[in-house]
Amino acid sequence: MRHVPTRIVRGAPDGPADAEEPHEFLVTLHGSRIGHKIDLDRGRPLTVGRELSADIPVDDDSVSRQHCRLAWRDGAWEVEDLQSTNGTYVDDAAVKRARLRDGDLLKVGSTLFKFLSTHHVEAAYHEEIYRMAIFDGLTQIHNRRYLEEFVEREISRCRRHERALSLLLFDVDHFKRINDTYGHLSGDYVLRTMASTVGPRIRREELFARYAGDEFVVVLPETDGVVAAKLGELVRQMIDETRFVFDGQSLPVTISLGVGALDAEMTTPAQLIAAADAALYRAKQHGRNCVSL
Repeated sequence: MRHVPTRIVRGAPDGPADAEEPHEFLVTLHGSRIGHKIDLDRGRPLTVGRELSADIPVDDDSVSRQHCRLAWRDGAWEVEDLQSTNGTYVDDAAVKRARLRDGDLLKVGSTLFKFLSTHHVEAAYHEEIYRMAIFDGLTQIHNRRYLEEFVEREISRCRRHERALSLLLFDVDHFKRINDTYGHLSGDYVLRTMASTVGPRIRREELFARYAGDEFVVVLPETDGVVAAKLGELVRQMIDETRFVFDGQSLPVTISLGVGALDAEMTTPAQLIAAADAALYRAKQHGRNCVSL
């Protein structure tokens, strides 16, 4: 657990990262998460299976709990079947162990992946399709679909390793009044500016997403509620000190935040978000422009 605030600070965001090294990934072509892109880490083997504790969890009843393993060996990725019930297939051929080539189709149960590297001609296409599936078009941050998948994975991971997990839910105070007074384009401007202000200050292992309308979420792995509330106050101050000027007019923009912390009874993203939503309601009751735990 962290005892000090994270990179949610009021200073300038980090500069652009260096270009990434070539790497490999899987893209879901058929299954419950079509378009989902899974980066492969050459430094560690990855298990594919139905259970949530798998490195690559697959929500498919025809997939075994521990179905197959992917590993980087001697300069190439290999897939190894782990005595699965329905078998592991590469380009429609059942395999016990096989090397993967660029463009190969990997089938586990009824779920189909495509194996690609960043050098493959299709890589840019799949990157764009994937981005459209998980990013919000207006704000260009992650959308609700990706948020819920991320929180589900984090709940499983935090349960497995007995770690804390917290979530900030915030919205714009009197957002409807801003829309009604200054027009709906002003509301879009506020949401985009909110995203571009907060987004660069979020750490890589955390997540910033648009939940719905003017509601945003920050997911804070390995962070308890008390620390999350301190981080929420930093976000509140950041927005309070940001000038929102649209069409020459200064807009009165503040936010209210609620903190939800994972407890022993919670098993789903909806429960954690509901806890944060209840705290957000209390923040509104306390006069807005504040954080409630």
